[in-house]
Amino acid sequence: MEIRNYQASDIEELIPLYADLGYPTTAEVLRKRLGILLHQPSYQLLVAVFDGKVVGLIGFSKMYFFERDGFYYRILALVVGTNYRNQGVAGRLIDEVREQAYFEGASALALNSGIRAERSEAHRFYQNYGFKKTSSGFALELP
Repeated sequence: MEIRNYQASDIEELIPLYADLGYPTTAEVLRKRLGILLHQPSYQLLVAVFDGKVVGLIGFSKMYFFERDGFYYRILALVVGTNYRNQGVAGRLIDEVREQAYFEGASALALNSGIRAERSEAHRFYQNYGFKKTSSGFALELP
């Protein structure tokens, strides 16, 4: 398995991964969204490639603390295709981000995960990886 930076030619293979994550989209919409996101210097997207096929992705950003000095990396999107789960792909993706964060001097990795029942397996994975549940998240949708 190879972990590498996203390339524009990966876009079609990302569509089913976004659907697996619960956010169906089209190539046109996703191409535009990623163009905006990845134009920001602190945003990155890595993909996991197995036998020439993109089977997972991790999107993350370098962020700075308001409450103390330093910075951390926030994982904003993580998904592995349903046929490739429980094979170490997600762990390898997080390992890659963790290594980069450590090398740059970040003091933490953080992520949010939905509280829906179908996310319980993901929550167990995060906790087994070493993440601790430290906060609750809130969202306010704007019209």
